Amino acid sequence: MTNARTIGIVAAFAGVTVALCAFAVASTYAVRGLRLDLTEDRLYSLSPAVAPLVQRLDEPVKLDFYYSAEVAQGMPQIQSYANRVREFLQEIAQASKGRITLRVIDPAPFSDAQDEARAAGIAPLRLDGSGKELMLGLVAKNSVDQTEAMPFLDPNKEPFLEYDVMRLVQSIGKVKKPTIGLLSSLPLAGGGPNPADPRQPSEPWQIHLQLKQLYQVKEIATTDAALPEGLDALVIVHPRGLSTELLRSIDSYALNGGRILAFLDPHCEAQESQDRFSGGSGDKSSDLGPLTRAWGIEWTRDKVVADSTYAQRVRVRSQGPIREVDYLIWLALRDDALAKDDPSTGRLAQINTQTMGAIDIRESNKATVKPLMESSAESMRLDGVRIQYFPDPEGLMRDFKPEGKRNVLAVRVQGQIEAAYDEAGNPTIAPPESSKPVMLAPDGSEIPSAPAAPGKGPFQDPAPSASPAPAKAPRTGIGNIVIVADADILADQNWIEQQRMGNLVLGSRVMADNGAFVLNVLEMFTGDDALLNLRARGKYQRPFDRVEEIRKAAEKQYLDRERELQNQIRQSEARLTELQAQKTPENQLILSPEQEAEVVKLEEQSLAARKELRSVQFNLRREVEGLGTRLMLINVVAWPLVVAGLAAIMLVRRSHLHRSTKKA
Repeated sequence: MTNARTIGIVAAFAGVTVALCAFAVASTYAVRGLRLDLTEDRLYSLSPAVAPLVQRLDEPVKLDFYYSAEVAQGMPQIQSYANRVREFLQEIAQASKGRITLRVIDPAPFSDAQDEARAAGIAPLRLDGSGKELMLGLVAKNSVDQTEAMPFLDPNKEPFLEYDVMRLVQSIGKVKKPTIGLLSSLPLAGGGPNPADPRQPSEPWQIHLQLKQLYQVKEIATTDAALPEGLDALVIVHPRGLSTELLRSIDSYALNGGRILAFLDPHCEAQESQDRFSGGSGDKSSDLGPLTRAWGIEWTRDKVVADSTYAQRVRVRSQGPIREVDYLIWLALRDDALAKDDPSTGRLAQINTQTMGAIDIRESNKATVKPLMESSAESMRLDGVRIQYFPDPEGLMRDFKPEGKRNVLAVRVQGQIEAAYDEAGNPTIAPPESSKPVMLAPDGSEIPSAPAAPGKGPFQDPAPSASPAPAKAPRTGIGNIVIVADADILADQNWIEQQRMGNLVLGSRVMADNGAFVLNVLEMFTGDDALLNLRARGKYQRPFDRVEEIRKAAEKQYLDRERELQNQIRQSEARLTELQAQKTPENQLILSPEQEAEVVKLEEQSLAARKELRSVQFNLRREVEGLGTRLMLINVVAWPLVVAGLAAIMLVRRSHLHRSTKKA
């Protein structure tokens, strides 16, 4: 009996082992590629647009994935990300139905593969002083040996992996690239003044490099008289000083169905100041004359939007140590400020801006004008004069009074638009007074503009004639236009940061979706909408909204008292200086008894005020840190105890039911 039982146990164990081995083999070969993606943003699944995009490539593409597997031993983050990249590349190769082939290459030290990787543009990352180099990059090649490379695949850019790879594949696998015109008063192509090194010209902006990679870019000077022919889309960045002829050419392009992406600005911080004696101030606004009104919006170039909800944190020094405060005119627009139903913004997580303006939608327009970006209700419009001369973040906070309504920051215009100029070249719609530029003196006062002669200037009504011609209905066309009330969102510091090792650029770390927004819009305009679903495969940050609300409330509570104490200290110091000045020349070292008593009293008051000020600042920091500690205890201690308690209750209940059933 015992032997039979033993044989049965051994046989059962052997059967289970065989079944497990069979399942492992089946899972390796029979169901390879089968996966279940339960992440919120489907981070590990191909977007629906990938297969159609790779299947209609004009050229077959060869992908070489270089990964130093042996060098990466003991680096779990790199190993995990490399496996993720390899699996993703295998999936797109399978989805391409032969249009894409993949090679996975291990560039071992001193091998031909390592030399090949270097020649292709892969950037080695030196790990330590032993000379070990890690390679993790991708090279794409078409049938005519044209190559492009991603020198280093940064694990921090994993949310953009799908887009970066597919953009590389499309750029190398497409024979003809769309043509876009680029009209800008800013040095997007580089060559302007370099604040970091005045001896060297500035480098091209990253957005310009990306446009050059994806499109045929025709540069348009602000002094040109007309747009070039054959444009698939037009990008206008901070237009200043455009001639009437060029404005008319843009007007005609829009009426004939041309696609336009325009970045206007009430105060462009990326523009070099022309007034070197005013601390970087002066008029830095831009507009498109009568075009914007003809397209259905009112553009006010002398107003800046301040917003406490989306304000970025900056470091300032104000009569004390450096501390962080909200800078109300530098905004980090999160997903709830972006239109969810528009392909250009629906999948974006954050857009960083500086000194955005406000856009009003005209009621009389016939086109559909849809907001793409909006401020929160905790916002207000500031006069641009407030920020032209040494803007004060703390002063903006003290004077901030929310208006209780959202401001439109970017719009999409689609449908019937009117001509901004008639056939004779005269404006059909004059701009409102508030949109005309304001000239300021160095002291901040407004310089009155000289009245223009009748019938002169781009926005003046023509002189009346003896026999006026009968009014004609304005010309119309179908517009497709996107207007953004900020040009600084294109500046590198607002959305991208280069990772360097000496002079070697390893790659870029994306901080926001500014560049993705621009490319989204242009991909819609140029007709290739396959990449629209490949942006931002998940949120970079998940801010604690409740924590931010409590922090802002605490700052508001303590800020007023802190300001009162600082004023009290300044008044005491001023009074002490006044008393010292009252000494007579004969008695420089002697004070009257009344003066001595007042000096002692003032010193005591100043000391008490400084002590209370330190206490206020300490309480503010302690309240925010205490909130973080409470959240940590809730997440680390309280919730596990709750789960354990529920599990214990269920276990006791189950045991009790089992005993009751057994007795019955």
